[in-house]
Amino acid sequence: MKAIVCSKFGELDTLELRDMPSPAMTPTQVRVSARAAGVGFMDALMIKGLYQLKPDLPYIPGAVGAGVVTEVGDQVDNVAVGDRVSYLNYFGAFAQEVVTESSSIVQIPDTMDFAQGATFRLSFTPAYLALKLRAQLQPGEVLLVTGASGGVGHAAVQLGKLMGATVIGSVGRAEKMDAVRSFGADHVVNHANESLRTRVKELTDGRGADVTLDLIGGDVFDECLHCVNLLGRIIVMGFTSGRIPQIPANLVLLKNCSILGVFLGGWMTRDLAGSTRLNQELAELAQNESLHAHISNRFPLESAVLAMKTLLQRDTVGKIVLDITN
Repeated sequence: MKAIVCSKFGELDTLELRDMPSPAMTPTQVRVSARAAGVGFMDALMIKGLYQLKPDLPYIPGAVGAGVVTEVGDQVDNVAVGDRVSYLNYFGAFAQEVVTESSSIVQIPDTMDFAQGATFRLSFTPAYLALKLRAQLQPGEVLLVTGASGGVGHAAVQLGKLMGATVIGSVGRAEKMDAVRSFGADHVVNHANESLRTRVKELTDGRGADVTLDLIGGDVFDECLHCVNLLGRIIVMGFTSGRIPQIPANLVLLKNCSILGVFLGGWMTRDLAGSTRLNQELAELAQNESLHAHISNRFPLESAVLAMKTLLQRDTVGKIVLDITN
């Protein structure tokens, strides 16, 4: 099989496309002929050696993908040969063939193509976990989403509207505002040239956001903390700005607000049954409510480096996908 291989942590240009042997399989695992893989910030950070998890070298990057099951282990009973599935791990997806634990597998509807199946797992799944399970977003509440043009952000906008919220999307570039409106946001703020706290207060008659999903951190998180409503909930999910904010506990006290952490990987490995239920609900919503991941760019497997460089330029809206042929 062909695969993208990282032999040393560092620059993206050190990655190589290699012919690799098919991975061995244990009785609890599944073999998948890959069709698509999602490209995310975590993949690039891991290659650079900047992610909290450092796999043994050499390794195949790529956290999420989708394809067709070609073999199942003797102890596997939740999936069969021929099933269309997605899978989510920390690495291994940038390859023509993937061997993964059956617990990482989610079947995807026939109406969902492989690119959608791959991107759903790292866009809608974390967003749904954050809004439904952690923040318990209610109809009529105001939801603020920072980084609303990205993969998780645009999923959160769609889910927020589906759950009955008024959604404010925040972006850092003016050219991304129309896209966020097209996702369903009621209001869009460009936090690069206007005060996020002031604008959110104006849009909510001074109350602030009931739920904030922050993917950016840094100065944007600081603004979010100053425009949260009484008994509001702020979800910490990412730090794409590069700065992890320090939270002043006195403001949490004065605002009567809650700070909620959401880390999909840590949750799903400890609650496999909950993860399965969540993904089943999302599959039904995708079919019945026309949820759709926005895919901005597609690259062949051999162009994985260009795909990640495109992501890091922050010019794209939605998700980037590798199309994988066998």
